Amino acid sequence: MSMARDSFVIARREFLERVKSVWFVAMTLLGPFFMVAMIVVPALIAGRGASGSKVAIVDHSGVVGAALATELTALDWKPELIAPESKDATDEALRARIRSKSLNGYIVVPADALDSGETVYRGDNASSQSVGPQLHQRVAKVVIGARGVRAHVDPATLRALTDDVKFSSQHTTGETPGSSGLGAFFIAYVLAIILYMVITLYGVAVMRSVVVEKTSRVMELMVAAVKPSSLMAGKILGVGAAGLVQVAAWLAMGAMTLAYRDTILGAFGARGGGPTLPPLAAAQIACVLAFFVLGFFFYAALYAAVGAMVSSEAETQQVQLPITMVLVVGVTCLQLISNDPRGTASQLLTLVPAWSPILMPMRYVLGGATGTEVLISLAILLASTVLVIRVAAKIYRVGVLMYGKRPSLAELWRWVRH
Repeated sequence: MSMARDSFVIARREFLERVKSVWFVAMTLLGPFFMVAMIVVPALIAGRGASGSKVAIVDHSGVVGAALATELTALDWKPELIAPESKDATDEALRARIRSKSLNGYIVVPADALDSGETVYRGDNASSQSVGPQLHQRVAKVVIGARGVRAHVDPATLRALTDDVKFSSQHTTGETPGSSGLGAFFIAYVLAIILYMVITLYGVAVMRSVVVEKTSRVMELMVAAVKPSSLMAGKILGVGAAGLVQVAAWLAMGAMTLAYRDTILGAFGARGGGPTLPPLAAAQIACVLAFFVLGFFFYAALYAAVGAMVSSEAETQQVQLPITMVLVVGVTCLQLISNDPRGTASQLLTLVPAWSPILMPMRYVLGGATGTEVLISLAILLASTVLVIRVAAKIYRVGVLMYGKRPSLAELWRWVRH
């Protein structure tokens, strides 16, 4: 009972120390604004696209330029036809106009554009995600139309053949009609990155708290008053509670933002921009919080052990690297999970306790994991976390009062065995 009371006192101190800081309050309050920004900004950008772009067209084929200018005008671009034989049609002259900002870019249509020639666009907005696809679609439409005229195809038939093909990719596992594949990936990816960041930041906070108290000799006074195991448990619980408050606040605002997305977009004058984003269900939020709590305990225990092993802040950079790299490996697997959330590789990766806190919530949000699979992954993570905490507690018990040379692997093994 005394041990639990001591742990609670330490946890309360660590929790209040963090939640009362200006940065904690600022990031907790700014989180909702970031959530709204992630919804509104892409919609505004998608709605505007490349509207107003000034583009020169140099048509060496003689049959594409005028039609392409008409297509670009319909996109609210500002096309300008330049005769190929003009001195203003050279690459040097056109690039000079881009440098002077009188043009955004220029399109060069080759003489053999209707056969195998490559139409090239060069411009200061070519890096835009919308410019390339829009230009490619319009150039393809115009070139195919010109090929039809050359082949004496009936104009009505030609228009029917070259009309835009509507297509959308909907993500579903059969439970719902589906939502945008890109939108589902976006939500799941953002959740995974948030979990990675928060677990890392708060885990490192536990380590630094140990190192600061150890280097300032405050640790000696604290260990004289409470057991090292109670001290470690209190630090992990206090810091973890602060992280849980922040993550819960962000998830709540994220769920509200997704639920009232159309209303928020309407307030900013944006309508239907970007992919359709699926809502966050209560079960998904519970899954994220559960994996955050266990994942934090798993890594916080490791970081606490690292803090107990070293004698200065500088030494932590090297010792914590293996732990951080294990987390980074999990982040590199995000694309694999999103590509095939129900595949064998995804099933195996989300059972590995070092990576499941990041990967399983993403897989579950994408509909790739059943409730049973989530519970199995949680059970494995829970058992692993208990084991890691026990090992870390033994290292912590000896290490917090050790100064000087960093312990070798053989010494760490002896600490763990006793």
